[in-house]
Amino acid sequence: MVAVFEARHVSKNFGPVQALNDVSISIRTSEVHAIIGENGAGKSTLMNIFCGKLKPSFGELFRNGQPVEFHTPTDSQNAGITIAPQEVNLVPRLTVAENILLGAHLCVSGVIDWSATRQKAVKCLHEIDDTIDPDIKVDRLNKAQQQLVQIARAVATSARILIFDEPTAALTNRETEKLYSFVRRFRDEGGSVFYISHRLDEILSLSDRITVLQDGKSIGQLEPKATTKEEMINMMAGRKVQGTHKPRPYVERREIVLRAQGLTRAGEFSDISFELHKGEILGIAGLIGAGRTELGRCLFGVTQADTGKIDMFGETVSIRHPSDAIAKGFVYLPEERKAEGIFPLLSITENMALPSYSRLRSLFGLRFGEIATEVADYANKLRIKLGSVNDPITSLSGGNQQKVILARWLMLGVKVLILDEPTRGIDVNAKFEIQSMLKGLCEKGLSIIYISSELLEVLEVSDRILVMHEGRIKGVQRADQATQESLLQQAMS
Repeated sequence: MVAVFEARHVSKNFGPVQALNDVSISIRTSEVHAIIGENGAGKSTLMNIFCGKLKPSFGELFRNGQPVEFHTPTDSQNAGITIAPQEVNLVPRLTVAENILLGAHLCVSGVIDWSATRQKAVKCLHEIDDTIDPDIKVDRLNKAQQQLVQIARAVATSARILIFDEPTAALTNRETEKLYSFVRRFRDEGGSVFYISHRLDEILSLSDRITVLQDGKSIGQLEPKATTKEEMINMMAGRKVQGTHKPRPYVERREIVLRAQGLTRAGEFSDISFELHKGEILGIAGLIGAGRTELGRCLFGVTQADTGKIDMFGETVSIRHPSDAIAKGFVYLPEERKAEGIFPLLSITENMALPSYSRLRSLFGLRFGEIATEVADYANKLRIKLGSVNDPITSLSGGNQQKVILARWLMLGVKVLILDEPTRGIDVNAKFEIQSMLKGLCEKGLSIIYISSELLEVLEVSDRILVMHEGRIKGVQRADQATQESLLQQAMS
C-alpha cells in the first residue's frame, strides 16, 4: 500500500546538537502509527517537521508519493496535516467556538458568517466532547477541557493526517475514552494518525504500528499485538530497565515537618487537615477538579486560605507569598512547567542555579566555577539530556526541562517538596529514574507531597495516600495496603 505521507532520511541539527539522524518513517491510510521514545529521543522534533514548524536539515517529505516542502504550518495544513500539541495554546478571552475556528471563520461574500462558524465549531467540538459549552470563555475551563478544545481545533481543519502529542496527559478516564473513540472512528473512516504518548497501555490499545526512536534515530518497529510493555521500555532505553512497580515498604515515622489544620479556600477546598512526616512521601490522589493543585498552590503561598493554619517543624507559620515558603525550605513544582516553571529566555545553568545565587556569591561577585560544577553534577545525577549547560532551556525536551526545575530546588537544599504532576510528559524510563531518586532523597530526610492523577504512580512512590474529592479529604490510606480500585472508589465518592 502506498504511504499517504512519508519522511525519507530526515535529519535535524540545532547547532552542534543533532536532534534527528537519518530517520525514515511513513503512514498509510486508515492507520494509527505510534511514535515512542525517551525524552530527548526526537519525537517532538520530528512531528514539528511534519507540521511545518521546523524544516529538516537533510532529507525529504512525500505526500501521496509526491515530494513536498513545508515552510510554515499553513503549508502543512494545506497538505491535510495538523497537530494537536501537548502544550495548550488557546486564546483565553475568546470563546470555545471562536478558538476552534480561529483564523478559519466561514465567510459569505467576504463577511464572516458567525452562525455558520459557530455551527461548524460545535460540530467539531462534539466529535471530541459534547459536555463543553461552546460559548464559554476558554479561561473558565479546566486544563482537561482546554486540551479537548485544542484537539477539536485540530479536527476543525478537516485534515486527513492528525498528529497527537501526549493528548491524554491532562484528561480524566471519561475524557480519555471519548478521545480513543474518536481516534478509532477517524481511522475507520480513512484518516491517519501519528500518536505520541508515554502511556504504553494506550499505545498497545490504539496503534496499528509502533516506531521506536532513540537518541534521534529510528531503531526499529514493533507490532502492537506481538509486543509487551517491557519490550517497549527496554527498546526505548537500549537496555533492560528495572521498574518500580512495588509500593514502598511502610515505615512508621513520628517527626512531623508540616501540619495543615482546617485549611479552607472558598470554591476550591474545605477543611483540609493532614500531617507530613520527615522522610515521607505523602501522595495526593483524586480526579481532575478534586482540588489537589489548588491545595498545593495555597500551601506554597500562591493563593491564601480563608481559614485554617499551617505548622512547620512545630511552629505556626504565615505563608503569604511563595518567598515566605522558600525561606522555610518549602517549595512547589507546578503542573504547568512551561507557563510557571521555567524562565524561557535563560540558559539551563541560569534556570537551575538562580535561587542559589545568594549562596554562591562572594565579595567579588558570583563564583562561576562552583556554579558550573554544581550544575554539571545535578545534570549528571538526574541524567538530563543536553548539549551544553549554557544552551537555552527551551532547547530541552519537556521531560528534561522538568528535571532542571527539580534540580533547581535540590540545589537550594530544600526540606519539603510539593510536586504537582511531576512526571507528566516524561517517558517511562525517566519516570522510574525520578521516582527512584525521590525515594533516595527521602531516605536522607527530604519530605515530599506528591500530587498525581495517575493512581498507579501514586501507589508506587508514596508511603501514605490522601484522597480528595470535590475539595474535601475522603480518606488516607497506606500505600502498601491500598489498591487502584480502593483509591478510585474514594476519589469518586
